[in-house]
Amino acid sequence: MTFFLSRAERLSATKEFLEVKSRGFSVKTDPFWMQVMKVRSGDSKLGVIATRRLGNAVFRNKSKRLVRELFRKHKSKISFPVHLVVLPRKSILKTPFHQLEKCYIDALSRASFRI
Repeated sequence: MTFFLSRAERLSATKEFLEVKSRGFSVKTDPFWMQVMKVRSGDSKLGVIATRRLGNAVFRNKSKRLVRELFRKHKSKISFPVHLVVLPRKSILKTPFHQLEKCYIDALSRASFRI
């Protein structure tokens, strides 16, 4: 079992983030916003945008680690390949991990109905 995301599972180029923003749709929850775009083939990919509005570098990095862990732990629940861009909000750091998991799974299920 791997505890990190491979390069094939990460959105890295700016054009990939912009494509998800323009062609996808968003699902909003209290701890984060998720932008989802279905792709034809390949692996599901994750991109995280943690802005300075979230807090200092420690808080931004912790929120990114939480989001990556949610994706890694629950990527088997994604039935078709998608590109996800997650924007953590300040409440992600105050929310217990089991509630974050529920919010993430709920957001994925809402996204699957819209695709």
